[in-house]
Amino acid sequence: MSTDVRAALAKRRLGTPYELLLFAFVVSGLGNWIYRLALPLMVFELTGSALNTAVVYALEYAPLLLLSLPGGVIADRLERRRILVVGDLAATVLAGILALVVTSGSSSVLPVYLAAFLLACVEPLYYPAFQGMVPDLVRDEELERANAWMQMGDNVMSLAGPALAGVLIAAVGYEGAIWADAGTFAVSALAVVAVRTRSRPPAAQSPEPVRRGLRAEVRDALVHIVRDNRPLLSGAVLFALANLGTWLVQANLVYYLSDYRAMSPALIGVVFAAQGAGAALGAAVCPWLGRRFAPGRVVVAGTVLAGAGIVLLIPLRGVVGISLLWALVYGIGTVNMVSWFVLRQRTVPAQMLGRVVATTRMIAFMSIPVASVLGGVLEQRWHNMYLIIAIAGGLRLLVGLGAVLSPLNSSAGRRDPADS
Repeated sequence: MSTDVRAALAKRRLGTPYELLLFAFVVSGLGNWIYRLALPLMVFELTGSALNTAVVYALEYAPLLLLSLPGGVIADRLERRRILVVGDLAATVLAGILALVVTSGSSSVLPVYLAAFLLACVEPLYYPAFQGMVPDLVRDEELERANAWMQMGDNVMSLAGPALAGVLIAAVGYEGAIWADAGTFAVSALAVVAVRTRSRPPAAQSPEPVRRGLRAEVRDALVHIVRDNRPLLSGAVLFALANLGTWLVQANLVYYLSDYRAMSPALIGVVFAAQGAGAALGAAVCPWLGRRFAPGRVVVAGTVLAGAGIVLLIPLRGVVGISLLWALVYGIGTVNMVSWFVLRQRTVPAQMLGRVVATTRMIAFMSIPVASVLGGVLEQRWHNMYLIIAIAGGLRLLVGLGAVLSPLNSSAGRRDPADS
């Protein structure tokens, strides 16, 4: 290999520490997608109830409301690499305990509900640390590419994860899928340990006192969002309302595909894999979009398009059509998420980033448990998923149209032309 080629490849790389973090993120994402398919299917098989199945999703997102703010403070106070290692090890233990329970032959849904809740308790404590580490490992002009790779990696695993889960469930049962889930978290922990960074905790780099009270540190983040960074506030509210619509469908998707479309676990895995493929393609176009448009404007346009896509799910019946449409919807969703990450990382001070990530994420996700349970209740009462899908897509579309007039639809966070 010539010196010029090696230099070109080195320039395209984002550095070994970032690549190790990306690997850890991808591997743990694989495990997440395995249990996201396995647990709802397990509950549906045990109960046959749309409401009971939707409760799994509600339990997976409820901890975001309880623990996001403490998680953000922890990410700004402590070394982020250590937070990730502890989080992955905790998830390994929890998934391993659930695997033991399932292997024992228990037919109760309570252990599944408890595991879903406890595994979800880990995520809000380490997710802000993941997001906060990215700007520490790459240059500002590389943020779109770094975030796109993170999102693409996550979604490639969301392609492989459901397909692998379907194969594992068919071949060795639910216990095999959950044992694999535990293994992915262990591998992720080892990869994070290998990230050699000597950066101090973010709070140590700030003129602010390191050991202020939790309430004071949370208040600082809220003041920044509400008073100083209105595009972030608008974006968090947009995602909260859009998620309300999206999760009326997403929490019922396994039930809808099983009951309304008579799909087997393997075919449901194909649909979930297709959404991962679409998301990977969406991540691939993010650097191109980032060079041309402000991230907030991308989010607004994407919300409108995704809402229209959800409505188009109604007439589709076969696995091919549903998979292609859901791939498109998730591709747009990925573009929105990457743009949102970049907006936060470019407009928030480093010493406050963990708290702001946690706070905006809590606002954005607070509607998901409500939507998950509401979707199950409405289906149980109406027995009409088509109407629920129409309401969900229409809500997301209207939210996007309303955001055209918000501070989010501005040039905030746009890349400096000198960096292009």
